Amino acid sequence: MPREHPPLWRRVFDDVERRVGEPLAHLTSSTEFQSATVKVGRLKRAVARPVHAVAGLGFHLVGVPTNAEVRRLRSELHAVQRELSAMRRSRAEAERHQEKQP
Repeated sequence: MPREHPPLWRRVFDDVERRVGEPLAHLTSSTEFQSATVKVGRLKRAVARPVHAVAGLGFHLVGVPTNAEVRRLRSELHAVQRELSAMRRSRAEAERHQEKQP
């Protein structure tokens, strides 16, 4: 039985991948690329910190919480919800235990 050829889109994809894939793999695995990636990350953090600080001050001036404060409050709220759920389960278990007692 003759083997069918892959569809046109697949042949085009495979051709592009062969042409681009290997050079791109060599580029991204090079030490220069990795070093540049680390430096860009550091630069991004160095620029973002003062911008977030100024934005936070601006938000506080108009009475709006910052993103970090909202995240912290959400985390605290989730902890309270987990604790409340545990208390409800414990109470329901104690009630079931009481019902079984004569």
